[in-house]
Amino acid sequence: MRNHSLHRAMTAVVAALGHPASLLVLLIFAVIWRWIEPESFDLHAVATLIAVAMTLVIQRGQNRDTAALQAKLDELILATDGARNEVAGLDQETADDIEEIRAAGTTP
Repeated sequence: MRNHSLHRAMTAVVAALGHPASLLVLLIFAVIWRWIEPESFDLHAVATLIAVAMTLVIQRGQNRDTAALQAKLDELILATDGARNEVAGLDQETADDIEEIRAAGTTP
């Protein structure tokens, strides 16, 4: 049970980091940093903030691409006769659960 709650927490963190509001939070953080500690807000700080911003942008793109790909695969699975429809929602499961379902569907 503990693994499921950890899996849900990690999934929520990844979704939050990929949300457009995460860039707004980063911008607010930068403004507060500049206001509170202006002497430490130098070129290195700006470079670090840009690197974090690019990471958030990349995460957003990956989240979008993964969701689109998963939706397409689910559509194909559900439309194909003989396919196991229970695999259509596997993206919501833990890695261990996916491995169990995958092993159950293979023939020795």
